[in-house]
Amino acid sequence: MSQRKILTGIAIFIASYMIAALGWWTFSLLKYSKTEFLLEQKILSSEQRICIEDIATEFEVEYHHENKYFLSKVVSKSEFKLFNEKIKLFVNNNYHDFKTLITYDTLKNIATVQISIKPEVAKALELRLNRKTMAWLGEGIAIGLITLIIIFAMYIYIDRILRFNLQKTNFMMAVTHELKTPIAAAKLAIETVIRNKNIEAQDRVLEISKKNIDRLSGMMERVLLATQFENSLPVAQKKWESCSDIIQKALVDCQFTDEQLLKISLAIPSNFLIYCDSNMIKIAFINLFTNSIKYSEPNGVNIIVSSIINHENCQILMSDQGIGIPVIERTRIFEKFYRVGNEITRSRSGSGLGLYLVNQILQLHDARIEVQANNPKGSTFVINFNASDFRME
Repeated sequence: MSQRKILTGIAIFIASYMIAALGWWTFSLLKYSKTEFLLEQKILSSEQRICIEDIATEFEVEYHHENKYFLSKVVSKSEFKLFNEKIKLFVNNNYHDFKTLITYDTLKNIATVQISIKPEVAKALELRLNRKTMAWLGEGIAIGLITLIIIFAMYIYIDRILRFNLQKTNFMMAVTHELKTPIAAAKLAIETVIRNKNIEAQDRVLEISKKNIDRLSGMMERVLLATQFENSLPVAQKKWESCSDIIQKALVDCQFTDEQLLKISLAIPSNFLIYCDSNMIKIAFINLFTNSIKYSEPNGVNIIVSSIINHENCQILMSDQGIGIPVIERTRIFEKFYRVGNEITRSRSGSGLGLYLVNQILQLHDARIEVQANNPKGSTFVINFNASDFRME
């Protein structure tokens, strides 16, 4: 089982557990609020009963025969007003949560006393319950969302670490292969000269050895440059250079075969100058050419390098008709160690540093690069230079 699958399983388990725990916690708080509301209602009912009993004792009033929350007393019409004021004063002074309603039957000379909970008190209880309910729900939802966001952020962070470690592992394997190949070739060539002692073949063998050593040196230079970009920006030694000359030097350093060179067509004016560090820009073009050749079909058509120049900026376009780059991968191919994740590209050697270096070098020159689809297939890399960084002689 891969590390990413294990990580995904752990993240799902933790998220499910936290949601269940928060759900139960929120449900318990809501249940507690409801219980508290019912208890307060019972307390008010008990106080209401006590109030009625106190009135019955204080004013010698009898319970109504139909309702225990009603009191009745026979009073004359002249006594009713004083009776009414005394009871209301008693209730207002001792029981602030209740109101008194006293009616008088003139035919029977009976005063009826009704004690009830004030509407604003009952409404305040319900409002308090609703506020607590909304508060607990809001708190549960907020904490749940924050928890999920934290879990998701941790998942993304750890997943990036795992992917980066995997990319570094692939990089080390690729670099090991890239280093081993030229060393083995140079060693074999030298051993051949020593064993055969053929003077006539020495020049050809030494040339093979030199090419492999140059290849090894170029790779070490790219690794060193990538390390410099990671730790601190290297200093660019800028001056006006011919873009056409830089590209020609890049093609020489690429050590392409004659067949591979025939696939490349240059359409860059010779009088087109750019303000740059020629060595760094050459490395950028080497990486772009190497990728274009590496990922082109064996019988593919030409790789075309052209330019579009106007008053605001200039563009250098490198188009190929290789396997192309999926849209979803185009924003990631300039990441360090990143390689397009399919079997076709993984079958080709590479360290994952090439396009990363291209992007870093161009950013150091205040330029930018983007990749587009090429018709009918392949990719087009577009390099944009600012107007102040190019000129025509």
